[in-house]
Amino acid sequence: MLELQVDPERDPVLARALVAALRDEWRPAADAMASAREWERRAYVVLTLAAAAARRDVWLESWRKARPDDPDAAAVHAAMVSLQASS
Repeated sequence: MLELQVDPERDPVLARALVAALRDEWRPAADAMASAREWERRAYVVLTLAAAAARRDVWLESWRKARPDDPDAAAVHAAMVSLQASS
C-alpha cells in the first residue's frame, strides 16, 4: 500500500484533502483533483487519494453519490479498487 506522507508545506492542497478524508469530507479531494492539470501530478494525486480511500472510503462514496458522473471521483475509485486487488 502507498504511504500517505504528504508535506503540508510543500503540498498544502493534497495535505488538506487527506486531513478532510479522515473527517469523511470529499470536497477537498475534489479540489485537489481539479488542481492536478499535469499528468504526473494527476497520477500522484489519484494514487495518494486512492490509498487514503483504501483505508477508509466513506468520503469517496459520498463524493460518488453527490457527483455520480464526476470522472475524478471515478478515477480515484478505480485506483482504489486496483490497490485493494493488488494487496
